[in-house]
Amino acid sequence: MRPFFLINTNTTRPPVSPVGLEYVAETLNQAGISVKIIDLAFEADWRTAIGRELRDYEPMAVGLTVRNIDDSSFVSKKSFIPWISEIVEETRKHTAAPVVLGGIGFSIMPATVLEAVNADVGIYGDGEESTVLLAQSLMAGRDISMLPNIIYRRKKKIVINPRVDVDLDNLPKPHRRMFDNRKYEKMGAMVGVETKRGCPEGCIFCADPVAKGKKARLRPPITVGRELQDLAEQGISFMHICDSEFNLPIAHAKDICRTIINLGLDGRLRWYGYCSPATFDRELAKLMKKSGCAGVNFGVDSLCDEQLLRLGRRHRLKDVIELAHILQQEELNYMFDLLVGGPGETEQTLAATINKVKEMDVPLTGISVGIRVYPDTPLGKAVSNGFGNQALHSASADLSRPVFYLSPELVKEPLLLLQRLVAGDPRFLYLAAPSDNKSYNYADDEFLCRLIEEGSRGAYWDIIRQART
Repeated sequence: MRPFFLINTNTTRPPVSPVGLEYVAETLNQAGISVKIIDLAFEADWRTAIGRELRDYEPMAVGLTVRNIDDSSFVSKKSFIPWISEIVEETRKHTAAPVVLGGIGFSIMPATVLEAVNADVGIYGDGEESTVLLAQSLMAGRDISMLPNIIYRRKKKIVINPRVDVDLDNLPKPHRRMFDNRKYEKMGAMVGVETKRGCPEGCIFCADPVAKGKKARLRPPITVGRELQDLAEQGISFMHICDSEFNLPIAHAKDICRTIINLGLDGRLRWYGYCSPATFDRELAKLMKKSGCAGVNFGVDSLCDEQLLRLGRRHRLKDVIELAHILQQEELNYMFDLLVGGPGETEQTLAATINKVKEMDVPLTGISVGIRVYPDTPLGKAVSNGFGNQALHSASADLSRPVFYLSPELVKEPLLLLQRLVAGDPRFLYLAAPSDNKSYNYADDEFLCRLIEEGSRGAYWDIIRQART
């Protein structure tokens, strides 16, 4: 049987374990399909690695994961599309097999990315079942035009098949043995696990509902617990819950925590995650801490109610004040993330937010200036219909490159305004260039890499927090 090659294309430092790609690899493997892995995160010379692995086999296909399409930073505007294009080009030198794209970044704008990097086929949305069906069709020489979640070239046209969000109960139970997760942890990465997919929230800017679906599909807590147990038995200590919002729905989050505790993993694992400021209570805080949670990142975005309404957020200032009170009383480590520059943002709304953060004595707050515009989000659709043209900022006219919305009601130099409002407070970080020592843009951040080499472990924001205190 010709193997299905899977290439982890993410070579940024510190590394990120390829959880989605590993789920796909295990599903192929359990379906009896031969799988070969090329993990570029561990290769000194990526071109040599691809050539070395591909020349010994005749692949049925070569799959490339696209985890991110850019670094989401208004300051650096670094696109990863040229990098993916290079890998596609290098792959074609060694095989005529179709090049298949997938991953969370690809699923945000599949047609645009497929066209930009000149790949043959893509799988958007859930990748496990569709990749198996694609592999079976390629082996049997069958047409792929009816396969779900597939996008492909037909002559000069790009065809997008209908999308189907799978029932996560029906996916095979992962054993997490296809990648060297222990090696990832030794290099400073946290190993990721999903407890659900999809997000029902209505944030105008967020691409998670585009990539993962608008309904929260829950994995059985015992399945998640067994996966965590398997990773712990491999020697993994630091985990990251990769859900868009771990606490939505809150009952499921509590069940996950109870399962971790009941399996006796609370003393073996330290885990981090993302949570919504809405629907978070004291019981959940206690359960999270007892189950080994070492820190939570809350996407607060703003502390001005009018701005939160414009951003499509459910929570309000009173919810965040109550949240901070719970976190501080329960001594649960946390940080806030702010999103600056959305529609209607002014110097007054921004100043109100910064002052409230200081007043609440938040231990660490990340600030992202400018809102990345993704095509199929509410903001992206509004922009495509002519909204806010004067507020758009881009490094290129190419739509596959980063495009940002920045409120025209802010001053021309919002970063200078922020620096004046923050006034040197070390509890604030900016999503800037990785070389900036006040940045929390983790891609190839030398300061962060040095801290990891010196032995620091955990969420990257928490490593930076500890180094600054």
